[in-house]
Amino acid sequence: MDAAFDDLQAMTERMVPDPDKPTSFLEGDPTWMYAPLTEGNVESGIWTSDVGAWEETSYPVDEVMVVTRGHLRLTDADGTVHELREGNMFALPKGWAGRWEVIEDMAKIYVIVP
Repeated sequence: MDAAFDDLQAMTERMVPDPDKPTSFLEGDPTWMYAPLTEGNVESGIWTSDVGAWEETSYPVDEVMVVTRGHLRLTDADGTVHELREGNMFALPKGWAGRWEVIEDMAKIYVIVP
């Protein structure tokens, strides 16, 4: 894989709808947008979501994320609640189950690892 470089503002300007958006939500109908920095074996980029909530029954990938804007509440299947805001970093393992709740429109930088 070649080195990849970009500017967050430039990436934001070329964001497109996320094809992995579910067809239904528990609350709202948030717009999901993304712009990749890398694709392939290791995927990375930026992602945004409007206010809304949805369930994850089995998270499809191992992913590391940093919230760059907004407020996200993750609730694990066991009921543990995590309040995440700008500057918070977190990792979800493949198979994680729980609820995503975007409290304030949010953005994140993400890396999906094989």
